[in-house]
Amino acid sequence: MSRKSLIISITAVLCIVCGFVGYYTALNRVRSNYSLISNSNDENTDALGSEDAEVLASGNKINPSTKMVYQYYYADEGSTKVTEDEPPYFMLGLTLDDMVKYYTNWDIVSFSSQEVVMRKTVYGKDSQRYFICEKDGYITIYYEENGIKSAIKEITSIDTNGLSDIEKERLKKGFTVVGDYSLNRVLENYSS
Repeated sequence: MSRKSLIISITAVLCIVCGFVGYYTALNRVRSNYSLISNSNDENTDALGSEDAEVLASGNKINPSTKMVYQYYYADEGSTKVTEDEPPYFMLGLTLDDMVKYYTNWDIVSFSSQEVVMRKTVYGKDSQRYFICEKDGYITIYYEENGIKSAIKEITSIDTNGLSDIEKERLKKGFTVVGDYSLNRVLENYSS
C-alpha cells in the first residue's frame, strides 16, 4: 500500500468516526434541551415521565392559556432574568417543531400546552437605554444617552410597512426601552 493510499484511508476513517461522534453529540444535546430524559426515580414511571410524554404528544400547541416563560441569561453579568407572560397572538397554534423553526436564537427548554420555557443568552449590560423608531421604512435602534438618542446601534431588517397603523404611529414617534432584555423582547415581537 502506497503512502498516499494510507493517508487517504486514515483520513476517510477519521471522517467517519468524527461524523458518528458529531451525530451522537448533537442527539444528546437535543435530548437534554427538550428534557426528554426523565430523572424521576418513581417505580411506576416509564422511561419517559408524564411531563415528558406530554412534550411528545402530537396535539401540543400553544393556546391562550399557555404560560410563556422567558429566561434571559446575561453572560457579561452572570445573571438570569425570568419573566412570565401570556403568549402573543402570533404564537397561538404553534407546535414544538414550529417554535424550533421560527425561534432559532432561542433554546426551547420545555414545551407543553400548559407552559413553554424559552432561554436566550444575551451579551451586553442590562442598563443600557435604547430609542426605537422608524427610519427609511425599517425599525431602527439608537443608543440613548442623557435622554436623547445618540449613535445608531442597528438598522434592522424589519420592514414597517407590514405593521398595523397603531404600531407605525408608535414607531414614528419612537419610544425608549431599558436594557438588552427589553430590546430583545420588542424586536422578537416585531419580527414575528
